[in-house]
Amino acid sequence: HTDRVFSQLTLVLPSTGQWQVMGPDKPVQVMVGEDAVFSCFLSPKTSAEAMEVRFFRHQFHAVVHLYKQGKDQYHMQMPAYRGRTELLKDSIAEGRVSLRLKKVTLSDTGLYGCWFRSQNNDQEAIWELQVSALGSVPLVSIMGYVDGGIQLLCTSSGWFHQPTVKWKDPQGHDLPSDSKVNADRRGLFDAETSLIVQENAGSISCSIQYSDQTPEVESRIWIREAIFQSIPWRMRFILLGAFLSVLCVGSIGLTIYFYELKGKVQAELDWRRKNAVEELREARKHAVEVTLDPETAHPQLHISDLKAVRYRNIGQDVTYSDKRFARKCVVASQGFQAGKHYWEVEVGHNELWCVGVCQDNVDRKVTYATLSPNNGYWVFGLKREEQYLIFKTCRITLSLSTPPTRVGVFLDYEGGTISFFNVNDQSHIDTLTYQFKGLLRPYIQHYVSDERNVTPIVICPVSQG
Repeated sequence: HTDRVFSQLTLVLPSTGQWQVMGPDKPVQVMVGEDAVFSCFLSPKTSAEAMEVRFFRHQFHAVVHLYKQGKDQYHMQMPAYRGRTELLKDSIAEGRVSLRLKKVTLSDTGLYGCWFRSQNNDQEAIWELQVSALGSVPLVSIMGYVDGGIQLLCTSSGWFHQPTVKWKDPQGHDLPSDSKVNADRRGLFDAETSLIVQENAGSISCSIQYSDQTPEVESRIWIREAIFQSIPWRMRFILLGAFLSVLCVGSIGLTIYFYELKGKVQAELDWRRKNAVEELREARKHAVEVTLDPETAHPQLHISDLKAVRYRNIGQDVTYSDKRFARKCVVASQGFQAGKHYWEVEVGHNELWCVGVCQDNVDRKVTYATLSPNNGYWVFGLKREEQYLIFKTCRITLSLSTPPTRVGVFLDYEGGTISFFNVNDQSHIDTLTYQFKGLLRPYIQHYVSDERNVTPIVICPVSQG
């Protein structure tokens, strides 16, 4: 009788749908070039063989991997993840699956989630992927004599994320020093720190690490008083240089290891460059004709040839229209609510501009609404000199190695993405993901503080080259 009751319970409990999805309980940390594994499971144990299982990035419709109707649906993946994912289903009958993301890149950093759906229940779990890249082994150099002591300089490059650099005395205590960390054009960090020590300082180390919980990379130098007292000043540096050379030989193996890691980072950056060129070439296949609608333009925006918009301090006499915007912007006559569409906008060296799309039904008479997806805007723009902005759930500042004078906009309506490209160097700027609804129109906003420096912003014909 007991066996019969237990058998009935195992049949009834799954049908109630009262299960939850459990994902990683802390950020997943990996190095560039390694594989990341995300594990999700149902609690209590419930078979997921007949369920839809979706791994996504940032938002639900940005598909990293999809399992549906008993098999993987690769055609739904975002292009950046095609050929890089593997769903491990050995324990799917118990409600446990794992996704392997191969050869992680710096651009994979961000929020991820897994979502399970049955006939009567659906749940999701969210976590963060943190990608790091180790830089070079710290190089310690003797710069000379300063204020009665010896000045040491420690440098290292190629880190991601921003590291912490420290000097330590023979007892392992931190020493006060001047340090700075700068980001290069590739988004990698270079660290530099200097220290003045006395001739009898002993063993001094320079160490770099991401945090107190991560391993540190260290180089060490010995400053011995006897060397400096028994020989002339010039010979001191010669002997100390020889001593450091011997020390370097002992660290060759470690240097090679980190050099290989740095090579992986460079290879990843080259891959991103090549991938961006391919994405832009593919986007240009969907080029469409876009013309501006003068009836929607703010009175201070002058439209010419239905292609160019120019800001002037003095407004025009225009007829009232419910279509006209109160903010200094204009939208296109064309609207899109399906398909893929690409166009390019020549922004030149103007200041204070935005390009992208907006919903046709946004409130056109307000000027204070943030240009965010929550308000029906998906845009990228320039706020002031070299300070580029993109609006997601909040405003994000971007640092671009090449300032764009021509911006490509690619809308994939069903895919739920709008991507921005720097046409000048054929690089990918960023992609916004969203479940679009209703009609979307190409959008341009233009404003300047000095009319003498303004040039028209123009919708350009698209080159297939």
